[in-house]
Amino acid sequence: MQDNIVYKLELTDKEYNYIEKAKQEYYLKLSKMTKEERLQYFRDKILIENNLNFEKEINGTIYRVNAYFNDNSQESILEKVNRMIKNS
Repeated sequence: MQDNIVYKLELTDKEYNYIEKAKQEYYLKLSKMTKEERLQYFRDKILIENNLNFEKEINGTIYRVNAYFNDNSQESILEKVNRMIKNS
């Protein structure tokens, strides 16, 4: 079992504020989209299929990873990521 590793990144106030502003602008952009527009945005701009489907060898075993989107999902990608972070 692998230990959890935590990296601490120290930012100046200016750097932190810049990142927070960019994050809020991104959230605002996404909040103005419909669910379908957000799904399409993530498919086209963020989660390019070639990056999601890959093979990785670990200790002599090859793992193939494939990702799919569920158009009938009851939560947005942001809600899902938020839930995963809270539950980790």
